[in-house]
Amino acid sequence: MRSNLSPDSLAPESKPVRPPKTWPHVIRNGDVAVKIYKNKGHIRGENFQTFLLSYYASGKRQLRRFMDFSKACEEATRIAQQKAQGALGAAALSARDRISLEQALALLAKNEGIGSASVARLVEIVRDYATARASLPSGVTLAETAQFYKQKHPSNMPRKTVAEVVAEFIADRRSANCSAVHVHDLEIRLGQFSKAFELSIIAVSAPLVQQWIYGLKNQKTKQAVAARTKENMLRQIVSLFNFARRQKYVPAELALELSEISTPKKQHAPIGIYTPDEMRAILAAADEAVVPALTIAAFAGLRLAEVSRLDWRDVRLSEKLIVVSAENAKTAARRLVPISDNLAAWLTPHAKRSGALNPCEEHAENVGNALGDRFERAAARAKVSWKRNGFRHSYISYRVAVLKDVPAVALECGNSPQVIFSNYRALATDPEAKDWFSILLAKKS
Repeated sequence: MRSNLSPDSLAPESKPVRPPKTWPHVIRNGDVAVKIYKNKGHIRGENFQTFLLSYYASGKRQLRRFMDFSKACEEATRIAQQKAQGALGAAALSARDRISLEQALALLAKNEGIGSASVARLVEIVRDYATARASLPSGVTLAETAQFYKQKHPSNMPRKTVAEVVAEFIADRRSANCSAVHVHDLEIRLGQFSKAFELSIIAVSAPLVQQWIYGLKNQKTKQAVAARTKENMLRQIVSLFNFARRQKYVPAELALELSEISTPKKQHAPIGIYTPDEMRAILAAADEAVVPALTIAAFAGLRLAEVSRLDWRDVRLSEKLIVVSAENAKTAARRLVPISDNLAAWLTPHAKRSGALNPCEEHAENVGNALGDRFERAAARAKVSWKRNGFRHSYISYRVAVLKDVPAVALECGNSPQVIFSNYRALATDPEAKDWFSILLAKKS
């Protein structure tokens, strides 16, 4: 062990460094660490405090003793710098190895600049290589991996956030004259998606999207949404990424991976319908202002959002028809819905030439929620269990029982015959259907 107990080392330091409270004291330079230990020394039988500097050079541990902590720190700093630059290790290299090291540093300077041409940077590169190599299949080189990445992620590919691409996609759909209902649906669903993925669209992956979709919850009830809701969300996301692919914002493989996400398994819950007596109780408990909308939902089968957007101009009592415009229809197709005799009786006292039929203030992002809440409160006052989409389900079930013509009911309701046949057939009897369409406004005494 080499000792620095020279007269110079016994001289006091001009700017002493206060010893630390914990030992050993470590001097670092990048990944290099040089340690200083506190130790006892002996000269001519006298004990005194010393500081032992410890580091490795040429594969061997080196120890140097100092009387002054400040000088030990200075030397430790110098050695750490040399080790980081490779000067100490280079001394043990052969002539051929030193030439190879110099060539490696020259290449590093050419690619990253002279300021990065250090042995410490070479160590970082080797570490990155080892990490990457461990995750690659046998026989695949880093050069091949880099070339593959370059092909799939060209340098000229624009960097867009999810929110930016969502805005472009919706503008594209609007310019393509898609229905207002369809555009609104995109704004709701993809707006929710962009809030959850506040990052570059190219950083989105299929596993992340699948995990998010499968974990979707109703914002109001905090319960898991239905499988159909998850399927609809996934369909809109796939459309978004196909648009991004056409715009060269994402590689084709990413859009393909998203389209291959398995659809959440649907759990077919039984269709809930109201009995005629339950409907009479709800109507009796409903606020007068919502009666027109409530009776149209129950006796014409319009969807809640369609009722919420309806104008009195669309209610043609003289023709006994309700016009559901393409802009207000979920399917973006105009349709005509018949007004039954009992519905005409309910609507006549409230009829207007024009104006919103919905008395509620609706939020643009959740059209129908306010009106639906009013319906639900009426059911609660009537002590009738609330059934989601129960008015529409009831109308279709009773209408099928009356007409016995599934395609005709499908056309009226904007559904496919297959859905009507599989979900609503044989839910109501003829007498129940006649009773449903005989519910009339109770005469006030």
